[in-house]
Amino acid sequence: MNKRPLNNSTILLIILVIYAIVTSVLTARNGGDFDVYLDAAQKLSQGKNIYQPPFIKGLQYYYSVFFALLLIPFSFHFFLTEFIWSLLSYLMLYRTFHLVKEYFNFPEQATREYKYWVILTLILSFQFIQYNVSMIQVTFFLLWSIFESINLLSKNKFILSGLLLGLAINIKLMPVLILPYLFYRGYFKTVFTSVLIFGILLFIPALFIGFKYNAILLSEWWSVINPVNKEHMFETGIGTHSLVSLIPVYLTETTGEMEYKRNLFNLSTQTVELIIHISRLIIFLTSLFYLKSIPFIKEAFGLKRFWELSFFVLMIPLLFPHQQKYAFLMALPMISYLLYFFIMSKPINKKTGYLLSLFLFSLSMLFYSPLYGSDIIGRFLFNLTQHYRILTIATLLIIPISLYCNPDKLKFETTLYSI
Repeated sequence: MNKRPLNNSTILLIILVIYAIVTSVLTARNGGDFDVYLDAAQKLSQGKNIYQPPFIKGLQYYYSVFFALLLIPFSFHFFLTEFIWSLLSYLMLYRTFHLVKEYFNFPEQATREYKYWVILTLILSFQFIQYNVSMIQVTFFLLWSIFESINLLSKNKFILSGLLLGLAINIKLMPVLILPYLFYRGYFKTVFTSVLIFGILLFIPALFIGFKYNAILLSEWWSVINPVNKEHMFETGIGTHSLVSLIPVYLTETTGEMEYKRNLFNLSTQTVELIIHISRLIIFLTSLFYLKSIPFIKEAFGLKRFWELSFFVLMIPLLFPHQQKYAFLMALPMISYLLYFFIMSKPINKKTGYLLSLFLFSLSMLFYSPLYGSDIIGRFLFNLTQHYRILTIATLLIIPISLYCNPDKLKFETTLYSI
């Protein structure tokens, strides 16, 4: 009996599975940020303050009391837990890719364009995927929970959608930026359920650790994550990215880890804090240019919904403080949209705005490509770009580019493939 030869897709899948297993073993053996979460779980089981030192690896625990409680049964075998979490992270990433892919229309005549889109999306995602895997982070979970909740919402499973989103927000507050989008679009059941679940999970630990202990920890948690804390307003060292790490180094004199001057102005700290708050508000209000309709109308579907949602996801690493490089995986949904836009656009009678957008997008993507790594450009140049916050600047560029490259401009373009 002759056996059928393995096709290319099966071979690729086998390679990816082996890669996921091997890298999961290596990262679990070396440890990562998940060590901090498991250490917090151990401290919680011992009745200690999980938001006060000493911290394992000297890293602050920023996540919820409920998350630490959830991890207690798994906190006494770091390697096994981190290995399983790493594998689950790959599965969540794989699921997220398929959820994202469903928003894009590639006609049968556009198989080559589809391959280009997949390859370029993976290339621009690669360094951020690797960084999340090596750090054993929760970004894959957060990204998956956002798009899975929207997927459930599109199937009219509003309560289940809210349950998942509320859980994600409780574990790490950042997906809370999706709630304004859902509220504006009139998905009140999902918003209400998310807020309710978030609140319930704040107090669930009290049933196990006592109400007084839980109340103390909740107060400590807020004091750590409060975005107006002084330490969250001026992040001057290498390694952090966001508006609060970008604006101060250019507007007031700060001491960084490199001796090169950065500030163009020397404003007072109070003025810079005000500018940071105003900048955050401006970026948030920019969402109205994506929504483009009166509130509470569920009119956005397909590519338009993805474009809107991707902007709210993009805001997460820009608006929240203390963002590391791995958080900029959140920019990839919008990047995947822009790749689709430029790949599916026909180069006929292109205006200056299109050419400028393509140029700026290509320029900004240099810092999302695998070329942007210390092993490629050298530690000095890599640190220099971080010193000047180039990744944040490149990400901010995505906003005007994506506004110009809106789905309305693409409607006529994609019909050309079916003619």
